[in-house]
Amino acid sequence: MFRRQETAFLKNKKDRIRLKKHFFFAAVLFSLATLAASPVSSLLGGIWENADRMVVFDTGLDSIQIVLKPFYGRYADRAAESSVYTKENVRDRNSATSSSAADVIGIECIPLAEELAAGDSNGVVQTNGDVLLAENESSGAWILKLRYGKEDVFVPVARIGNNLYLDFVLREENSDNVASSSALNGTTLSPEHPADGFWYDAGRASGITLSKPFYKTELLSYLVDADKIYHIRYWRSDMDFDSLAQAVFRDADSEYSVPKHLRFAGQTFTCVNGKGTRIRNIERSGSFPKTARMNSVIVKKERTNSDGIKVFYNVRTSTICAFGEPYLTLHSGSETIEQIVKEMNSQKMPAPKPLFPPHGVLDFDWSIIENPPKDYNRRVLDLGK
Repeated sequence: MFRRQETAFLKNKKDRIRLKKHFFFAAVLFSLATLAASPVSSLLGGIWENADRMVVFDTGLDSIQIVLKPFYGRYADRAAESSVYTKENVRDRNSATSSSAADVIGIECIPLAEELAAGDSNGVVQTNGDVLLAENESSGAWILKLRYGKEDVFVPVARIGNNLYLDFVLREENSDNVASSSALNGTTLSPEHPADGFWYDAGRASGITLSKPFYKTELLSYLVDADKIYHIRYWRSDMDFDSLAQAVFRDADSEYSVPKHLRFAGQTFTCVNGKGTRIRNIERSGSFPKTARMNSVIVKKERTNSDGIKVFYNVRTSTICAFGEPYLTLHSGSETIEQIVKEMNSQKMPAPKPLFPPHGVLDFDWSIIENPPKDYNRRVLDLGK
């Protein structure tokens, strides 16, 4: 687990409050080359689909399967899959399928947030003894390290429930900031402002595609303080990455501090040029720019009160915030990918609609054709009047 103690400062005229938070900067504070990649997470297993493709993450294979849906979704084209899978399941040979072998796209997973499975009572134990559990829905975030030929490409994805998102931000759970007392033994607490904290952009790719996806050129992170949301833009830079560097900005009587550098796909992103530390012209709003959906995490905590008695209580928090519509949705049926492909490819295109209505529908006087009147030419000219 890659963690570090991160300190944010909030200053005003009367006092100075130090808010200590732990941020999970697996891909932000360290170069991707230093992170240990692992096989496909069990939370990614299954068939994920949208209107134009299906993506299969098989935990038993080291490559992904991409099945395209051309011809208005009436055909399944096995465009990318493992060579082992191809040997066991021969591809169709027709005009819609390339005669060459399917592309092979290798995959490894780099965790960005805790993998929390719904119904798992064991949860994930933290170094301080806290236990993280999924409240209702499974959630997690990863960087998919996809191998196109000899080149590695990084695609960040996040799961909330049965949806997979490409546009999301992350925050470390902040249960230590929620006030508690010995009288709350066994109670589940919720923070007054659930979204408070620094939400960092882990990067965004255009999709899980056959060719290398495109990256967005900027990272947009957010600092949330009650009803104020500050939009912090990070852009590519040639600076040396410094995980300890901080940048500050002011709003009225308050001053905030955030990481100056973020890291994605081996590149450094900064919110301040050069050796500067002050962020200028920062944007502030009262809500996120898009429809936001957060995961729900229960943190089981234990502490000792003033009488030396152990107190157990829970805190509800969030670690992932996804924006907009999901990129992929988990297939709800029990069919295998082979059954889905077979069913789609056995469909026949419906007959096209006739150009003209059936006989008898048109109200046309054929006698005009069979016995044209003597003044036919004049009548034709009158049609345009």
